[in-house]
Amino acid sequence: MKYCLFGISLLLVFCKSTPTIDPRVIGILEAIEKKYAPDKRVSLFTVEPYLHLNQLILRGEVSNPRIKKEIQEALIEINFIDSIEVLPSPSLEGLHFGVVTIPVANVRSNPGHSSELSNQLLCGTVVRLYKYSNGWLYSQSPDDYLGWIDGDALQLMDSGQYREWHATQKIIVIADQSYLYESPSPGAAKLSSLSTGAILKAIQNKGEFYEAALADGRSGFIPALQAMGLEDWKTQHQSAPTSESLIRVAKSYLGRPYLWGGTSANGMDCSGFTKTVMFQHGWLLPRDASQQVNVGKPIDTDTTLKNLLPGDFLFFGRQATESQPEKVTHVAIYSGEGKIIHASGYVRIQSLIRGDSTFTEYRLKSLLKATRPLAAPKEHGIHSLADISYFD
Repeated sequence: MKYCLFGISLLLVFCKSTPTIDPRVIGILEAIEKKYAPDKRVSLFTVEPYLHLNQLILRGEVSNPRIKKEIQEALIEINFIDSIEVLPSPSLEGLHFGVVTIPVANVRSNPGHSSELSNQLLCGTVVRLYKYSNGWLYSQSPDDYLGWIDGDALQLMDSGQYREWHATQKIIVIADQSYLYESPSPGAAKLSSLSTGAILKAIQNKGEFYEAALADGRSGFIPALQAMGLEDWKTQHQSAPTSESLIRVAKSYLGRPYLWGGTSANGMDCSGFTKTVMFQHGWLLPRDASQQVNVGKPIDTDTTLKNLLPGDFLFFGRQATESQPEKVTHVAIYSGEGKIIHASGYVRIQSLIRGDSTFTEYRLKSLLKATRPLAAPKEHGIHSLADISYFD
């Protein structure tokens, strides 16, 4: 019994003397993270404190030296070992940019083909590169979305090579599907398939064909009617699209398969669908539905669908309760008369009006919010591709 009590006493002494991380450190890191990286999908901040032999160590990664400096200044009175790395990683050897060289590059949540597909990027899209892992590159796309891309899908560039690429004239594919051919003939061998929105370096216009090149140097020919000069395309789409045009383009994708993480004409998820439709009109939406709900002019609505106009975006999901917040999980385009166009199983038209043959009770009950992306989009957080130099 004495031994037992003695053991318990030692355990209590040990527990009382076990060092813990100063709560001030945790509070400061949380505040800085909230300031610089409120959404981990688009902001890089992985700093964590831990103790080793009673010594406080901060380790992790940030993408901006200002963040590291602010952490150092906020913790100036606390002794700690700084193991925070500012990306891009030195292992990239200055190759901080990449240009997609395949028809559609898959972006994954972690390095590896078996990891979750979170995004897709079209041929010609420029990404910032942060670090390398076993053939995969951690990247950030023009809409700031972070993820891992197979290195074989990219042409890597340093800042000088990127500036040179950026300065070249380019063309953009406007056809639903096209090809880069070895010679100026539709019967020639195909070098690559190309989806609408793909960007290539323009070499010269050869009448019925453009001669063009991918970022990796492969060159060929694309029918002139299936592409146009990128700068002309940007100028053409500087104004917000009409609702008629938006609905027409949305309907052109009817029947396309649903693909989680998909953002191309080959397959798309709900937000990938709305993103693709707006992209074709020269406007860049955030990647996910829960991000898209924060841009565009908010519109008061409910299950009566009052105040809605064709071209409005409708958002669906979980209503807020006392125990959990609202959660947006789906987005659709309102086409009028109670109908929506959305990617759900496949791109389809369904109705929110009871009695209609395509009525969907589930979507009506989960309707949360509406926005109007066509009403002064720049004033409501939607970026014009004409204003984004990083895009090309």
